[in-house]
Amino acid sequence: MDLREWAVHYIKQRDLVKNDLVSYKEEGDRVLCEYKEGIKATYYYKENLKLEKIKAVKDDETAYFVCMCNEHNLKILMDNWDLFKTKKDLVFIFLNPKLAEKWIIKPFVHAKIADPATLKQGLRTMYDTCMGIVK
Repeated sequence: MDLREWAVHYIKQRDLVKNDLVSYKEEGDRVLCEYKEGIKATYYYKENLKLEKIKAVKDDETAYFVCMCNEHNLKILMDNWDLFKTKKDLVFIFLNPKLAEKWIIKPFVHAKIADPATLKQGLRTMYDTCMGIVK
């Protein structure tokens, strides 16, 4: 299953619980979703995160970035945390298809509950768990 297929599957599975998806449309490297009450969300999928693409997300946009769980993407997350935590509806979904694992993080919320002194260690632990690394 590639990232596009995974994103569409995730959107449909999530809607089984919430039952609020009105429509979705695949377009280029993203899936555009419309939910009840006029809420819109964009699921971008790319193996490796591109900082320019994330920076282009508007403050009022609901954006999900579906990517592979790898060192490059972890570094993008850690190095740009201060920017990401200011975007209320920004979500990252890191996938490890070899182990059928994922971890999902919403920096805006995580920043409110995480200890800043151990943030990088916590992110690394979530990454390691997704990668099946036991310490």
